[in-house]
Amino acid sequence: MNIIKVVIPNKAELLRMYMPHLKNGGIFIRESIGYEMYDEVFLLISLLDFKETLAVNGTVCWQSPKSAVDYPVGIGIHFKADKAGVEAKNKLEVLLGASLKNQQNSYTF
Repeated sequence: MNIIKVVIPNKAELLRMYMPHLKNGGIFIRESIGYEMYDEVFLLISLLDFKETLAVNGTVCWQSPKSAVDYPVGIGIHFKADKAGVEAKNKLEVLLGASLKNQQNSYTF
């Protein structure tokens, strides 16, 4: 299993990266080349604004290729439905709060 370290500098970037439409929550990681759909990964997500790090397992569920118009290259990771995944989803959604209703600048859709 590959380990991916993700540093999220602020709440605005977290809002662009978070994928609330996934059942267990997830996150979009820019420029993660070399991963295929359904690859298993272990994420270390550092939230600088909140001085916290989340550790969560996930699966690649989205790929944004170089040819994507108006979207950056990267992958979407769907959190696992285990305890760490549920806690990560809940934590990120609490941190984002009402901002989740306005994801116009999302890196996905």
